[in-house]
Amino acid sequence: MRFAASEDEIMVEDMLDRALREARDRAPHVDGHAPRPDPDVLREQLGSLGLWGGWLPEAAGGADGGPRLLMTLARGLGRVPTYHGLIGGCVLPGAILAGTARQDALDLTARLVAGEMPVAVAVLEPGTRWDFEMPVTQAEPDGDGYRLTGVKSHVAEGATAEVFLVSARDGAGVSLFLVPAGSDGLTVSPFPATDGTTWAMIRAEGVRVPASSRLIGPDDGLAALERAFTLAAFAAAAESLGSCEAALTQTLEYLRTREQFGQPLATKQALQFRVADLHVDIEMLRSQVLGAANALADGYSGRARSDVAAAMALAVQTGDLVGREAIHLHGAIGMTRELGVGYHLLRADVLSRWLGSAEHFRAKLMDLEEHAQ
Repeated sequence: MRFAASEDEIMVEDMLDRALREARDRAPHVDGHAPRPDPDVLREQLGSLGLWGGWLPEAAGGADGGPRLLMTLARGLGRVPTYHGLIGGCVLPGAILAGTARQDALDLTARLVAGEMPVAVAVLEPGTRWDFEMPVTQAEPDGDGYRLTGVKSHVAEGATAEVFLVSARDGAGVSLFLVPAGSDGLTVSPFPATDGTTWAMIRAEGVRVPASSRLIGPDDGLAALERAFTLAAFAAAAESLGSCEAALTQTLEYLRTREQFGQPLATKQALQFRVADLHVDIEMLRSQVLGAANALADGYSGRARSDVAAAMALAVQTGDLVGREAIHLHGAIGMTRELGVGYHLLRADVLSRWLGSAEHFRAKLMDLEEHAQ
């Protein structure tokens, strides 16, 4: 297993760090909030550098950077409290679109690589939590096309998407359809999340689409979704790693500068022990994420899926712990929006509610290991 970054990966990390630093420096100061880079400008810059979609294969317009580049990108973005939209606006749709050879899908993928977010993946449904294998949404044949009926919840980037990738039960399987946002019978209802991101619920009431809108048929739909959500979970684990690193760094700086009774808080042994424990937890998470990256780089397999499930289970647990400890070690100021350290906890909470809790991924890991024996 390779843990050390290659020369190319170090170069990419430096490019990303410079881009994020410049974005932070240009970020406006809004009363009551820590400065946050403009996500549209940030994505455009990362797209021009070939980083935003560089993890995708060359055939889909990427740089064939693979999981290790995706890990570097997600981890770097996790350090910056901004609404980047990488997972919902690039990883999920990119993984699905790149698996097809259709020109309309490749055109959308090219826009993703450039830093745009025209596509949102609408798969999860009310009451099903993280199970997308048996959607209630139906695709009924209608002449030379289909009519889609159903409700999708927690659609990331759905409020601004031009096109939705909608899963629906199609005969005995699950198909994926490209549905324009302005289709008759399609209602998009945006709502905010606690980390400041905007999500959407979409309702399809007999939305008619042509046969050509079926991007992936019922024989391959579930496999495409499983792969896309595995990559999304991997990116979320890497983002959580970067978020934990940033929260710990900010906390250490505070403890070294904040004085109590004439001495920095960092001289207190009890606080040193707590910070040391957090450092150990983050190092464990780093190893798990790197292991998942290496497994995915060797090919999408049962082992890779198991390693991703283990990484995300640990990421959810560690992200919550580090976020809470960072706030606690800052004291009352840690609760303020101006300081911004609390964003890391909010983001960890949103990721776990969207993609799966620690218990969900532990159960997934056990199931995968059982079937591998």
